[in-house]
Amino acid sequence: MTSISKFVGVGALTTLVSYSTYLLALQILAPMLAYICALIASFIIQVGMMAPFVFKAKLTIRNAATAALIYAGYSTIFAVLMWFALKLDVPPVLAPFIVIIIASPLHFLAGKKWIHNPADDIRM
Repeated sequence: MTSISKFVGVGALTTLVSYSTYLLALQILAPMLAYICALIASFIIQVGMMAPFVFKAKLTIRNAATAALIYAGYSTIFAVLMWFALKLDVPPVLAPFIVIIIASPLHFLAGKKWIHNPADDIRM
């Protein structure tokens, strides 16, 4: 599997977990607070799986910290886009999907630049 297909797989898992968390939290919380709950769930998955699974890099403290910083940046962009989507009256149930389509390519490129294992390019 290439790093892109692995990224999509981890992204699908992260999306499933975070969106489920978001929908559950949305029952009792405002959309942005529900998003924060979903963010925590997805953060754990991303930090744990990005380096070893997607980019075939050993999960070291440095790689985990790098993955955390990348995901923090991605999450900040995602939160801003989510806020704009909600301000534009995009339904709260659909807003995360629109934002994922916009923000995910940036997340992949950052991971490829800072976590990437060059040996993966040879396997492609």
